[in-house]
Amino acid sequence: METYRLKNIAIFILLLLNLWLLVLLGFQYLQTRQADSGVDERLRSLYEAGQLALAPSVDALQDPMPPLALSRRVEAEALMAAALLGEGAQAVSQGGGIYSYSTEAGSIQFRSGGSFDGLDLRRQVEDPEAFAQDFCRRFGYEDLEVQAAGAALTVTAGQRLLGVPIYGCAVTLHFEGGVLTAVSGSHVSSEDAVTEPGEQLSCATALLRFLDFRAAAGVVCSEVREVRCVYELQSNSAALRLHPLWQIDTDTYRYFVDCATGAVTRQ
Repeated sequence: METYRLKNIAIFILLLLNLWLLVLLGFQYLQTRQADSGVDERLRSLYEAGQLALAPSVDALQDPMPPLALSRRVEAEALMAAALLGEGAQAVSQGGGIYSYSTEAGSIQFRSGGSFDGLDLRRQVEDPEAFAQDFCRRFGYEDLEVQAAGAALTVTAGQRLLGVPIYGCAVTLHFEGGVLTAVSGSHVSSEDAVTEPGEQLSCATALLRFLDFRAAAGVVCSEVREVRCVYELQSNSAALRLHPLWQIDTDTYRYFVDCATGAVTRQ
């Protein structure tokens, strides 16, 4: 009987402890929500004082993305070359990190910094626009822009990685009368990506930096309509990385705030 009572007491104590932990977690969550709400309210008050509207849809509490160190994927380059030139292209090293792929339809060079290009191509296609759409869909390019002038057709699109736009990564395909004649652009892969350390500016801080920049530089705009974190491709012979930026769309121009330095630039 005594053992039974001790077990009940122990269970009761554990229940009280769990209840206390739940109350504590709930209190901490409420404090966090109140603090976040305070940050948003103060930010919007500062914007209002500066006679600049901050759209209701802007989420000043969204998290920044981390910088990513990337690895070159020769396998992906081979797939792209096959899609553009047709099957049978083999990689041939040209030195200096350049690989060339060739078929009867022409030759395309891929570089270690992610860029590629091919001129004087002769790839016959049945439907140029459908060909470009299929290529972009397969390799992560979106927001296609099509320009037609007589028999000439040019398609341009930007790459997205993990759903995020990458500035500096785009592709342009030129067609003449049903023939792919040229291609150029850049492409990166998220496989084997490594997150780099370092603190990144919060969205709220980026918006404050932009507010200060607007006042100092005399920027003409009346509303910030959208804010989101995007990537910028940075590459050289030794490294390939994605650097995060806060993209701020106003009613006049698009601006970027560097997540590491806070520097503000206009597109």
